[in-house]
Amino acid sequence: MNKKRLFVAVIAAIGIMFATQSIFAGGSSEKSTTSKPASSSSKAPAGGSLTFWNMPFVTQEVSPSYVKNWEGNVKKALSNYRVSNFFGPGGYAQLRQKFLIQAQTGTPDVIEGLLEDVPVYAQKGNIESLNAYFDSWSEKGQFEESTLAPLTINGKLYGIPYNTNARGLIYRTDVLAKYNLSVPKTWNDLINVARTITKNSKKKMWGLFLCTKVGDPRAAQEFISWYYQVSGGKKLFTVNGSDVTFNGTVDQFEKILSLYKEVFSGSDSAIDPAERGNGWPSEDPGYVSGKWAMAPMGPWLWGRRKGNTAAAQILDKSKVAPLPMPVGSAGHYTYLEVKPIMMNAHSKDKAGAWKLIQFITSAKEMAGWDASSGGIPARKDALNSPEFQGPLGSWIKMFADLIPGGIAQAPVNWGPVADAELRAVNYVIYGQKSPKDAAQWLYDTINDIVTSGKIL
Repeated sequence: MNKKRLFVAVIAAIGIMFATQSIFAGGSSEKSTTSKPASSSSKAPAGGSLTFWNMPFVTQEVSPSYVKNWEGNVKKALSNYRVSNFFGPGGYAQLRQKFLIQAQTGTPDVIEGLLEDVPVYAQKGNIESLNAYFDSWSEKGQFEESTLAPLTINGKLYGIPYNTNARGLIYRTDVLAKYNLSVPKTWNDLINVARTITKNSKKKMWGLFLCTKVGDPRAAQEFISWYYQVSGGKKLFTVNGSDVTFNGTVDQFEKILSLYKEVFSGSDSAIDPAERGNGWPSEDPGYVSGKWAMAPMGPWLWGRRKGNTAAAQILDKSKVAPLPMPVGSAGHYTYLEVKPIMMNAHSKDKAGAWKLIQFITSAKEMAGWDASSGGIPARKDALNSPEFQGPLGSWIKMFADLIPGGIAQAPVNWGPVADAELRAVNYVIYGQKSPKDAAQWLYDTINDIVTSGKIL
């Protein structure tokens, strides 16, 4: 199944969303809510103990009330097991680092992550192939194949998708109307509109935000979205078995890096210079607090409405458009995100771990989680659930419209590549290299990564 079929399924489900309205849970705070592990002194149930690490429960991408509800549901559904209420070390960088170090201990049994994590974990033998489990699951037909394909490497399925989305440009309709501005369609439009907002608001609001922090996953996802625009939708790498072809060019990188230079340039710059080197912990709360008028974004901002009247009012005045294109681009392309739930290959109880995965990716739990965080479910029946009726349906539809132009990452080790991309960005935004020189450096660095074998 290709992306168009996922899009058709999403839009078909969206059609029934507007009949009634519901109240949905969400989260807004960046404060860590890492729970303490369950006491080891209590007697374990007959099935034993299971652990599940994930970022959203810890960073409050979903609300604490949702997490509490999830804990109650899993206790009922897996009554023979004690599922730990310690959900891991925090953000994706910490999660990845700690899992790579201790996966062989068998903890956690199940882990959530990014699409970019899958080839790394698989290459190191840290996650289990799920083909045998998934093929015997009576509910496998509910999953869209276009969300399964990116999690499949050399015929082996290494994760069950629970969330998908495509990047778009979120913008304040009221701000654009106030200054008589149109929605940006080109990179030049984006720069000029953002600078106008910065100037006319006397820097009380900045026109744009882009993530530029080295190591920030959102920053790398934004960079690759711009790459897809300059490449006409061609992936940065082509993978054929153990052979990897690097498709990027110096010219393409120079165009992208010139964009980053321009948004930070000028007395009325598009982006606040003080935000250079910052990532998503600034991007999301900054938008819903009115600090900037535009940003590349996915649907997760919905979760920040919960208990935040000001954020809800701003989001009600926001819409989503395709990412602006450079001059000469063949069409709108963007990063397609698919988030997986994976099984630790070293789990002491793989049967129990699979039961936990089935619970997490069931229609009911997927709908609850994605409604709380604002994601698009990877299951057709989850998308049809009551949680996705009313206002949330309208919000999701704007991002669903972008899915046909979404491109999933090639199954390679993105860690060193993303690091190089963001270092090149920082060379430019801090004036250490010109876009041309930084582009050549980036091309040479990625080429070395590929030829040295670090890419797989």
